[in-house]
Amino acid sequence: VLVFQYRLAPEHPYPAALEDARAAWDYLMRQGWGARDILLAGDSAGGNLALELAMTLRDEDRFLPGRLILYSPWTDMTASGESYETCRDPLLTREYIEAVRDAYAPGADWAQAAYSPLFADLRGLPPTLIQVGGREILRDDSTRLYEALQAAGVPALLQTWPDMWHVFQMFPLKAAEEAMDQMARYLELLR
Repeated sequence: VLVFQYRLAPEHPYPAALEDARAAWDYLMRQGWGARDILLAGDSAGGNLALELAMTLRDEDRFLPGRLILYSPWTDMTASGESYETCRDPLLTREYIEAVRDAYAPGADWAQAAYSPLFADLRGLPPTLIQVGGREILRDDSTRLYEALQAAGVPALLQTWPDMWHVFQMFPLKAAEEAMDQMARYLELLR
C-alpha cells in the first residue's frame, strides 16, 4: 500500500494535488510495479483526485491502473445534484463544499472536467467500483458518475448504503465492515 500526502489548498491550489498524484504514480512505475496491478483508490476529494489522475494518464497515452475504487467521490464541483439540497449529511454541508472548492481553485469554472470529472469524457477508464452513503450530500455525485461511466462503456459498479453518510467506511460500523467485504468481493470477481 502506498498512501501519500499531497499538497493542500489554499496554500497549494489546483493543480498541486494532481501534480503530487502524478509524482506518486511515477514513483510506482520507477519501482517496477505494473500499472494494471495497481488499484487506485480515493475517498471524497481523493476520489476526485483518483479520477483526475486516471484521466490524465489516459490522455497522455500512458498505462492505466487496473481498477479504480472510489468512496463517496466528489465529482461535481458545481454542486448541481439534488442531494446537495435534499440530504442532511452529518459530515458535509453545501457551505463547506463551496468554501473548499473556492480554496482549491479560486475563480474556476467548476463545470470544467479538470474540476468536475462528472462532466469529463470518461471513455477508456479502468473498471470502477463506487461506494456511497444514501444520506450524504455527495450521493448524486456518485450515482451520476456511475451512469456516466456506463454510458462511456466503462465497467462500473455502484454500491449504496441507504442509511449511511459521507465516507462511512472510515467509522467502526457494521456497514463499514460490509462495505470493505463488498469491495474485496468485487476485486475477486475481476481476477
